Amino acid sequence: MRNITPKQAHAAYDILVRLAGASDHRDARDEFVYHVAHVYRPATEFRFGGSLGWGGKFRNNGNCNDTPHVTCYREHETPERVAAIVNVNTALAALFGEEPPCP
Repeated sequence: MRNITPKQAHAAYDILVRLAGASDHRDARDEFVYHVAHVYRPATEFRFGGSLGWGGKFRNNGNCNDTPHVTCYREHETPERVAAIVNVNTALAALFGEEPPCP
């Protein structure tokens, strides 16, 4: 798991809003930032939904070369959702200075 600063969490949430349809409501953003950048016990995953459906999750669990990434339920994948996942993961990798993670 990667340590994520509040500034990085805000930038990551901007990506989720722009590329994955996450809610742009301040409360949703604050909840995301609190959970993924929590100093003592950061979340390894955060369900944000958006255009990826109920299974849309931001993951910071050490997988994919320890690069934060998004996924959705395999059974809910569509060509549009897979394209969104690739776009989000590419943007997240750039944010964290990494190569794009595994699909």
